[in-house]
Amino acid sequence: MTAPTDSRDAGEPEVAELARRIGAEHVHDGTSADHIDDRTPRWVVRPGSVTDVQAVLHFAGRHRLAVFPVGLGGHLDVGGAARSVDVVLALDRLDRVIDHVAGDMTVTVEAGCSLGDLDERLAEAGQWLPLDPPFGAETSVGGLVAANLSGPLRASQGTVRDYLIGVKVVTGEGRVAAGGGRVVKNVAGYDVPKLHVGALGTLGVVVEATFKVRPRPEREVALRIECGEVDAAARALELRDAVEPQWLEIAGPGVLGSGAGVALLAGFLGSDAEVQASRTRAEQIASDWGARAEVVVDAEGLRQRIVESARGAAVLRIATLPGDLGAMLARLPEGGSLRWHAHASAGSLRVGVPEADEVAALLRDLRPRAEAVGGTAVVERATPTVKRAIDPDPGLWGSAPSGIGLMRGLKAAFDPLALLAPGRLL
Repeated sequence: MTAPTDSRDAGEPEVAELARRIGAEHVHDGTSADHIDDRTPRWVVRPGSVTDVQAVLHFAGRHRLAVFPVGLGGHLDVGGAARSVDVVLALDRLDRVIDHVAGDMTVTVEAGCSLGDLDERLAEAGQWLPLDPPFGAETSVGGLVAANLSGPLRASQGTVRDYLIGVKVVTGEGRVAAGGGRVVKNVAGYDVPKLHVGALGTLGVVVEATFKVRPRPEREVALRIECGEVDAAARALELRDAVEPQWLEIAGPGVLGSGAGVALLAGFLGSDAEVQASRTRAEQIASDWGARAEVVVDAEGLRQRIVESARGAAVLRIATLPGDLGAMLARLPEGGSLRWHAHASAGSLRVGVPEADEVAALLRDLRPRAEAVGGTAVVERATPTVKRAIDPDPGLWGSAPSGIGLMRGLKAAFDPLALLAPGRLL
């Protein structure tokens, strides 16, 4: 496998031809505003069609140029540090809802379409795609798939893998490959949609995705219950088993405002009668604890606040069993500036670390404790400064997965020249 170059004199005549094909206004020199992990690309290209994307990949292949697919830019801090960046492939022009078959409850959409625009289109038919990632306004369909994004609703509604039924991608060699719904060409032996979920654009450029959708619930209400940090996880499990909320989160100190303490947050979706019954039962349970359940009318806004609260120089994701979550919360430093929240039903904890020099020590403390109970601790997001500090010590990123050989084989099959997002997957 030949790694891409970072040559500054490759492809000058051909990029002019590329500009004539795609439109000169859609090809420009990279600037600091276009950087990926502090690396400024040589060119930024905004293709308007799948054939344009193929042309860019063919151009990159001839000159061994590193290509980074980009949607709306809200999740460029996910994954490892970029090793080289020659071409930023901005997909914002590929933003159409291609086909919404409301009767079949499916929708096919281009990768650059924002989740907000998709939601508006689905709402016209009383439907939705129940995925609520952080920074939804800055999330494209392609970014949703590539980064495998989710939020509180995953507790009852599932994740990207549960909804993605078809995908069209352009491989590193510029070939169109597709699988599942709206098949153009199937690649024998691979479940193409699943391969690209969480691949961070390293196996191909997602240009089109087909999802199954669901009826939009009639109502959503959330309850906020103040509780102590020590018993938050145990009470969350008690509430989960008794009421079965559609989403259930624990918000750490300060997440919901200055001076706010630890809170248990439960969301209920469904008909008016279903929501009211669940709410009444949850309020009674809180009363039995000696706590008060406060109604939050803007439940959707609350979900976004929670999932966007973990931020800083890095975000650590710790996954464990729900029953072990309390022990992990007890290990977090007290009285600090960490911002954390936990998906209580799944046992997943996200910790925002404000300062770069705090990341390594916190990882070294939390990872062994997570692994001791069969869990994991990884760096989910990080600034370029943190990524550069961690790169020389592979142990800080975490152990290589057991299927690393298979992953390398897939990379060689879909991107034999190693052009796509070098460094993003470790």
